[in-house]
Amino acid sequence: LRERETMLAELFPRAQAMPGARRLTDHLARHGVPQGVASSSHRRDFELKMTLHREWFGAFQCIVLGDDPAVGRGKPAPDIFLTAAERMKVSPRNCLVFEDAPSGVEAARAAGMPVIAVPNPAMDPAAFSGASQIVSSLELFDPAVWGLPSFR
Repeated sequence: LRERETMLAELFPRAQAMPGARRLTDHLARHGVPQGVASSSHRRDFELKMTLHREWFGAFQCIVLGDDPAVGRGKPAPDIFLTAAERMKVSPRNCLVFEDAPSGVEAARAAGMPVIAVPNPAMDPAAFSGASQIVSSLELFDPAVWGLPSFR
């Protein structure tokens, strides 16, 4: 575990955004669509992952992390998503979740939120069968399909 912690502490500060993530979030921000982050990561790891992205993450209205005291249970329980919706003052049914993990898809569904799965290519897509939609990359996501402003 110590070796793993050391390795992650070296890797996290170099974490890159998923292809298409910055384009999508910048587009939604330009159109006034509120956005939040609900990550199972604990604050220490999240801060390391944000090293290259501090300005970008400043654009999110809400960030809820796995060690937040308001999050009683971790994913696949819906707590983290419900906490984010409550803090953003929006109904869960009016949220759209993007997830890269099967437990996150399950958590979003349990929260009553539609969810777009963006699985790692090494994962079996069948593990994401509960998602409202599966896209292999955020570059392929069409916001207009979900009633959001079109990229065009």
